[in-house]
Amino acid sequence: MESRNQYILNAFTELRQRIAEHDPFHREDLAEEEVDFLDKWDQLEPKIEANNVDYIFDAQELLSRFIRCYPNLVPLIKRELLWFVGGECLHFLGDEEISLYQHLEEHLYELDSQGKTYNISTEISVLRGDLTQRH
Repeated sequence: MESRNQYILNAFTELRQRIAEHDPFHREDLAEEEVDFLDKWDQLEPKIEANNVDYIFDAQELLSRFIRCYPNLVPLIKRELLWFVGGECLHFLGDEEISLYQHLEEHLYELDSQGKTYNISTEISVLRGDLTQRH
C-alpha cells in the first residue's frame, strides 16, 4: 500500500525533476530567488521522508510560492498534491476537482475500513476515469 506520505514525497520528487527541465530552473546560473526556492525544496523532501509533523506547512508554503512565482509551470503539478497538502493550496483547486478528491477520500476510507490494500495513484486514475467504478 502506498501511504499518503509516500505519495506526497513521490509527487514532490517528480515535480522537482520536471521543473529542472523548464525556465528558469534549467539555466546554468540561477537567480538568487530560484536558488532560495530550490534550497527550501531540498530541505522539504527529507522532512516528508521522515514524516516530520511540520512538513505539511512547509509543503503548503512551497507550493503556494511556486504557483505565485512560476504560474507558467503550474501545469506540471499533480493536482492531487494540492489536495493532499491542503491549506492555502485548496484555493487553487476548482469545485469539480474538490468534489473528485472528496470522493477519493471517501473511497480510501472505505478501503482502509475494510483492511484492503491499495495504491493511491491507481485509485486516483480509476476515480478520474469513472466515479462509479469501485473495487
